[in-house]
Amino acid sequence: MQFSPNHLTKDGEIAYFVFYATDSSVHFQLYSARLMLWRTDAGGATLLKILGWAGYDEGYKRTFDAFREDTGINISFHGVRNQDEMHKVAQKQEFDISCPTTDRLTSWCSSGLIAPLDEVRIGYERIDSTLHADAHTVIAGKRMGSPSIWGGTGIGHHKDKAPIFSASASLMDLFDPVYAGRLAMREDTAFVAAGRALEGVGKLPYPFANSYQTEEWMIANYDVIGAFLADHAHHVARFWFSEEEGVDAFKSGDCITGYSWDSSLAQLERAGLPFRFVAPQEGATCYLQNFVMSAKADTGLAQEWIAWVNTPRGSAHYAGALGVNPCAIGAMDLMDADIQCFIARSYPPEALLKLWWQPEQPVWFVERREGYARAYRDVVGK
Repeated sequence: MQFSPNHLTKDGEIAYFVFYATDSSVHFQLYSARLMLWRTDAGGATLLKILGWAGYDEGYKRTFDAFREDTGINISFHGVRNQDEMHKVAQKQEFDISCPTTDRLTSWCSSGLIAPLDEVRIGYERIDSTLHADAHTVIAGKRMGSPSIWGGTGIGHHKDKAPIFSASASLMDLFDPVYAGRLAMREDTAFVAAGRALEGVGKLPYPFANSYQTEEWMIANYDVIGAFLADHAHHVARFWFSEEEGVDAFKSGDCITGYSWDSSLAQLERAGLPFRFVAPQEGATCYLQNFVMSAKADTGLAQEWIAWVNTPRGSAHYAGALGVNPCAIGAMDLMDADIQCFIARSYPPEALLKLWWQPEQPVWFVERREGYARAYRDVVGK
């Protein structure tokens, strides 16, 4: 339960003294009591600026409405299509909260964009300990990221026109001649799909994960991967870069298989369309999203959002908005039944044992990768 906030107005700002309590079968636990001065908009409403992902308008509205109901805080949201765009926008536009994945946190720190989080203030203990990822989220001894959701990339397919079964599905199936000309790809992550497929059949000079460690290993692997992708360029029907484009590639009828986000297939399935997500035998490539706080943010306001998402109710709302896995303990039980069923089917126990977490992508890697991606797009000609 949440006690109603009392507030005073001072110099155009609202000072809130908010008490929270979490309910269990045996006791109430008071976990924060604090005095905060929060920024307001021109109309006097408290305003939080979030830089996040485009393509989830309906789910975000439900989540932001629930947050406002619980806290009285309004949200100004700016959505972007991908990680590279998010980082670029963050360097030019004011924000309080953004949500890069763990493999990008170092570059956000190097850019001076974000500030450390207060673990007590954000209720960090309510996050599933298996998802803390301290090796990536604690940088120079400071908590820089708070895990919020996780999702994966795997095989998206039309269940009738491209019947790919989870028990035997491989990333190499994406390049099956049977589906040539009907494949959806991102020009950058195509190298992950093809690279891990080639590694599985012993065709790379170094383990694929080594590509993120030195430029020498990356170039050696990516040259081989690039040649393989060029040989299969005619397989690509459409490139996608955002959730909306990933969904439309299938809805349009152009594509019947693809290297796709699980959330895209969740949207298609909820719409009643015959598309499914399969975690390949190599393991779904997984991403752990984190909330980060701008170095220029109102720390009380920004961390109020993170603390709310770290509750079971907030986590279920936020993960449900994107159709992916929550990070807060107890959140999965509160999610809609259709999302729970989608996640359970997409990630059966054997798939959970094979998750392949995306390694950190250093700045030099991202720059090199962009060159390979452009060359691949040029070969495909789309």
